[in-house]
This record gives sequence, C-alpha cells and structure tokens, in this order.
Amino acid sequence: MKTSFLLLFSTALLIGSSVSSCTFTKDKTPASEQTGPEYTSAYVCPMHCEGSGSDEPGTCPVCNMDYVLNENKQ
Repeated sequence: MKTSFLLLFSTALLIGSSVSSCTFTKDKTPASEQTGPEYTSAYVCPMHCEGSGSDEPGTCPVCNMDYVLNENKQ
C-alpha cells in the first residue's frame, strides 16, 4: 500500500513539473490574437512556451517538443 502511494505521488509530481515548464495564458485569448514569438513565428511550440518560436523548423528550447507550422501566421 505504501509503495503504491509513493509511486502514485511520484508520478503526479513528475507530470506536474513537466506541465509547469510551459507558460499557459490565463485570459483565454485565442492563440491567433496573442503576441510574442511563441504565437507569431512561422513555427511555434504546441505548448506555446514563453520565448519559443522560430522562422525555421526545430524544437522548443523549454520543453523539447518539435515545433509545428503556425497556421495563424499571416
């Protein structure tokens, strides 16, 4: 029982720390209306981590996810 609780707690802590590495907007403004490179670059992180984004394909320096093509780029 103690081992199960410890495993569950460790898993929750790991998930929580990985989610908190990216910045989420609290105002529910659509990504198409956001400013900053994490929203306006040609390639963006799917998690929109602060300071991410590039004009070329690559990976996010914050969470290491592959950039995706920004379909909202005009």
